[in-house]
Amino acid sequence: MIYLYIVLINIILIFILYVVLSSKIKKNSKSTLLDTYAGEVENLIVELNRAVEDVLNISEERIGDLKKLIKKAEKLLKNPEVKKALSSSGPEPANHRQGDMDKVPVLTGPGQMLERTKHLLSMGHTKEEISKILKINRAEVEFLESLNKI
Repeated sequence: MIYLYIVLINIILIFILYVVLSSKIKKNSKSTLLDTYAGEVENLIVELNRAVEDVLNISEERIGDLKKLIKKAEKLLKNPEVKKALSSSGPEPANHRQGDMDKVPVLTGPGQMLERTKHLLSMGHTKEEISKILKINRAEVEFLESLNKI
């Protein structure tokens, strides 16, 4: 009878051990890991979508600012005094030494920023450098550059 109890206790212990081990194996199975990774990927996609929306909102704001700047520039270009100042200024020589930031001509009148931008571009400065020197946005530098090309 003692042998029967020992066998029953062994069977119960083996069953408990089987249940514990099978649950641990299921936790580490491929399907469970794939589900976990799929959830993480979905969370990353949601975060990326939010970041893209933020960038788009900022871009739309900047586009609005640029449109206002373009309208302002168009109004200035329609002004006869500005036209006269722009037409009276002759072309500048292209042989400037790079690094002569101190020698940027100080101009007065309505075309000052346009002429200073043109001068700095001809000296070979980058748009970032020009925006720092003139204390304006890079977008404004690009706009002034596009006006120089017209």
